[in-house]
Amino acid sequence: MSRAPLSVRAVAELGVLTAMATWAVNFTVVKAAVLAWPVLPFSAIRITAAGVLVLGWAVVRSANVRMSQRDLLAAALFGVIGQGIYQLLWAGAFGTINAGTSALLIAVTPFLTAILASLLRIDPLKPAVALGGIVAFMGVVAVALGEGAGAFGGETAGVAMTLGAAVCWAVYLLAGARVIPRVGAIAWTAWSMIFGGGALIVIAAAAGQFTDLVAPPPVAIFGLVFATLGSSSVANVLYFTAVPIVGVSRVASFQLLVPFLAVIVSAIVLNEAPAPIQALGGALILLGIWAGRQTTLPFGRRLR
Repeated sequence: MSRAPLSVRAVAELGVLTAMATWAVNFTVVKAAVLAWPVLPFSAIRITAAGVLVLGWAVVRSANVRMSQRDLLAAALFGVIGQGIYQLLWAGAFGTINAGTSALLIAVTPFLTAILASLLRIDPLKPAVALGGIVAFMGVVAVALGEGAGAFGGETAGVAMTLGAAVCWAVYLLAGARVIPRVGAIAWTAWSMIFGGGALIVIAAAAGQFTDLVAPPPVAIFGLVFATLGSSSVANVLYFTAVPIVGVSRVASFQLLVPFLAVIVSAIVLNEAPAPIQALGGALILLGIWAGRQTTLPFGRRLR
């Protein structure tokens, strides 16, 4: 297979950098939005809308969006887990933890994915991943201590919810690794978002959260637009467009920028400067990810 021209690769890599920056900023944007407007309606609307947009983009490009009944059932089940439950845990935790902390904790997802794959006998746990995982989880402990979890303070629930969200995403990635070779990443992402977002809409309606719902304030409106059009739509398009041009490993290396940039944006915009022990934990997490990066699963990236 011939390599893409340098100019094409440069544009693709610029697109990847834009996607990473968008996902990093998304932590701060979503936190500000869900503190001003209910988490459930916010997540339901933006995930469903993003799924429809991605599906529409695929149709316009004549990309494959057809899935067998078996694969659609998988997209529905794991979409509820990886798009629905994940959103409730991840966004719901912002009431108690910093946006930068969330980004650092979510960054350990590749290791959780590798551990689950090993336990389910899908893929053996490679030494580099095991070593990187140990280092990264030492960083998770340090980050949690900085949030008060070590003293069983008020932030423990937020840390636990965010790690639970990471587990949901790891399960979703494992399912996607089986289905994506048959249907393509775009179809899997679009349909799983539609199913996951649809489930959230049903739950929100049953809970009466759409009844007498106040109009979203400007910060929530901006969050809906940014999270729907930016992090869940345009960023995904840029990412998946770049993968065949730049290569999975090269694209994956850029993902180290997401937690790093998220901490910086959180500190600047929300005045959430990390404590020294959290800075140490963040460094350990990034070091662990770097050490184990070479054996991560294909398409193992965070969709925000």
